[in-house]
Amino acid sequence: MRHDTTTAGATTGMGATGTGATDAARRKPRARRQPASTPAAEPHRDLLRYRDEFPILQRKTYLNSCSLGPLSRRSMDALARFQELWNEHGAQAWYRLWLGEVAAVRAKVAALIGAQPHEIAIAPNVSSALSEITSALDLGDRRKVVLAEMDFPTLAYQWLARRRTGVEVEFVPSEDHITLPAERFNAHVDDRTGIVATSRVFYTSGYIQDIRAVAETAHRHGALLIVDDYQGTGQIPLDVKALDIDFLVTGTLKWLMGGPGLAFIYVREDLIPRLAPTVTGWFGVRDQFQFRTTEFAFRDDAARLEAGTPAVAAIFAASAALDIVAEVGVARIRERTRFLADDLIRRALARGWEVRSPLDGAIRGSIVMLAFDRPNELVHDLTERGIIVDYRPGMVRVSPNFYNTIEENEAVVAALDELLRQRAG
Repeated sequence: MRHDTTTAGATTGMGATGTGATDAARRKPRARRQPASTPAAEPHRDLLRYRDEFPILQRKTYLNSCSLGPLSRRSMDALARFQELWNEHGAQAWYRLWLGEVAAVRAKVAALIGAQPHEIAIAPNVSSALSEITSALDLGDRRKVVLAEMDFPTLAYQWLARRRTGVEVEFVPSEDHITLPAERFNAHVDDRTGIVATSRVFYTSGYIQDIRAVAETAHRHGALLIVDDYQGTGQIPLDVKALDIDFLVTGTLKWLMGGPGLAFIYVREDLIPRLAPTVTGWFGVRDQFQFRTTEFAFRDDAARLEAGTPAVAAIFAASAALDIVAEVGVARIRERTRFLADDLIRRALARGWEVRSPLDGAIRGSIVMLAFDRPNELVHDLTERGIIVDYRPGMVRVSPNFYNTIEENEAVVAALDELLRQRAG
């Protein structure tokens, strides 16, 4: 049975949270459907009570979650508590409290993605997380790595930097640079492939890949699947077991609202004994507090991929933010953000603007790409008006989260409209 890219059973005001497609439909390129002409009922408006949780929302129109999630009062309180504990306990805080916080964060992330705590390792960022994974794998003669050309560059850099060691890197192209049907991987993955590495949600369009189908292609040829889920975790429900993912990397910077300094690695349980990272440190060894200089043995869980001392302040901030995500529920977040992104696209199309994201909300996360010349200037001018969005080459990128409103959508579209008219003279 094929699993959807989101959790089964969740629904939105405009249909299922997943792709809502049959296997046959998913194996054909999708038409870029127009959003419904009649807006659906606004889901979960009660979640606007969380607006008071984020101070920036009192001063700005903030529609930039896909770049940096807002800082919550809970995370600020948690950071203050971290400082108080540091002042109260000094080094004893490590043994009495801080290691417990690390373990608690692992457990929270595991619950969020459908994993077990011992399948979770932490890292300072996704680049380091990917380096830990690649250093730990012995793929023998399988020197080929397959990625999507729309993946975030960090994912590709891990293997492009290793080409001089004989690694072959191959990219799966997208015809429209918006979507990538899973069957496109079939022509690139073969029995020489050791790794398929790709994103669940593309940062340049918001397209949600059919990761289960990509996993089937990889595993059919004996390859491992690594998924970069930075743009998905916390926004779109995820079950790593149902999608048959081998490794997953994600972090707290964006939709998890925990800020920089913390990333996570999921390792499928049966793969853990295979991992022997050459990038390592004292947090990756068994019985680390025995301080055995002349002996070395990896930990028995995924934390063997960890290296040095973690950034505890980031862990406190992220832990509090993860509580908010769990409290709201990712299924509800998905329902509301899908509605808001659909509403934003509807307003953009009404003005005749080019949308470089899937128009079908079932296969798009809450990332809306609007094609404009000199988008950096538009983003600068919007910032001057207190509206925070982002840009990528040739596009303004807008990403509403569950705490945003349709009134804020209207504000950003109206401001862009005015700026474009001014530009036209």
